Amino acid sequence: MRLTKSHVVSGVLALALLGATATAWYFAAQARTPAQRAEETEEPDDSIITVPVDQEQLVDTIDFDAVLDRTGDFNVPAPSAPEGIETALASDIPVEVGDEVKAGTVLLEVSGRPMIALEGEVPAYRDLTEGDTGPDVEQLQLALQQIYGTPKTGTFDARTVADLKKLYDHAGYDHATTTEEVESEEPEGEGDTGAGDEGAEGDENTGGAQVDTVERVVLPASEVVFLPDLPMQVSKINAQQSAPVTADQPVMVLASGDWKLEAKLDEETATELSKLGDDAELEYGDGPMEGQEVGGWDLEVREEAGETDEWTGEEGEPVEVTYAVFEFDAEAIEGLEDLAPGEEQEVTLVRARSAEDALIVPLSALWTDSDDRTMITVLGEDGEERHVEVDVTLRHEGRGVVVPVEGELAVGDEVVIAWRDRENG
Repeated sequence: MRLTKSHVVSGVLALALLGATATAWYFAAQARTPAQRAEETEEPDDSIITVPVDQEQLVDTIDFDAVLDRTGDFNVPAPSAPEGIETALASDIPVEVGDEVKAGTVLLEVSGRPMIALEGEVPAYRDLTEGDTGPDVEQLQLALQQIYGTPKTGTFDARTVADLKKLYDHAGYDHATTTEEVESEEPEGEGDTGAGDEGAEGDENTGGAQVDTVERVVLPASEVVFLPDLPMQVSKINAQQSAPVTADQPVMVLASGDWKLEAKLDEETATELSKLGDDAELEYGDGPMEGQEVGGWDLEVREEAGETDEWTGEEGEPVEVTYAVFEFDAEAIEGLEDLAPGEEQEVTLVRARSAEDALIVPLSALWTDSDDRTMITVLGEDGEERHVEVDVTLRHEGRGVVVPVEGELAVGDEVVIAWRDRENG
């Protein structure tokens, strides 16, 4: 199709008409009458925020956390690095907090070698080698006796060697060995050339001792942890996977003995419990003992080390800390066998209870007049405000129990908690 001059003129006129229509529509949409503009710029009406008066029981409480633990703790020290290893690393942590520790349990793997738990009173203080004797060998034999019936002889003998190998096999590790050269006397007559050979060249009879290389089984002191009481429980693990283990802190803490429940108290809670004494109303909340009745309890003041100055490294002055120690029946705890030391137990101290039909308002509804009276403002159905003097008998978490002193107040009344007065800004 051939484009003519008339076609071009028609297109230009159409575009102009479309633009004019859009412009007219825009200005029409923006147009406002004087009344509309005045209404849009006028300040909003006064706004009042109210809430209804509640009627229920208000309980004033303090919540604090106690910790379930065991009466006996055992710190497992960091072992030395295995022979030929420069830095001792935690290559595996096969136990978790709460796990039971019994004879033969591998507590930690350090640079590929195990730390095996056995029962005994005296920590390992030397490497025990096949053939050694002494009270520490007897302790090892008594520990193995609980598992394999090893006899106590006081000598690291063949039976002890065999049972120690079983222990390592069960743990999944090779037992350690060492080699040494020993002299052995030749049997009489061996090497004797006889009288006819005397003076023969190259047949010199050296006689004397012969040196042999002997392999012996070893129990490194770093691979056994003697524990005074088994079974125990893993209470805390300080070692971290693939991180160095150092003597700065124990690699883990084991627990045994009876269960105990203690709470470290802040000053407010300690003061309240001390003031209330035997009249204190306590309840167990979230935790293993939820639903049980709180039995006897005592307050203990203990001296603890002060905080260390992070700049100078100096330890602060000792401080006195108050603990609440609770009596309870551990056997009544459901799932006690799965309970791990260090479990938290919420405890609630009930300081006061209101009547079940008390009138309750937000504390933000309270204000004080020029005569120092506590007041609330009630907004009637007709929009009229009236002021009611009240006594606040109990406060808890932003709410208060109020009793009318002058004026009437009923459940459901709308009390003012905030308003915007245009005249007063």
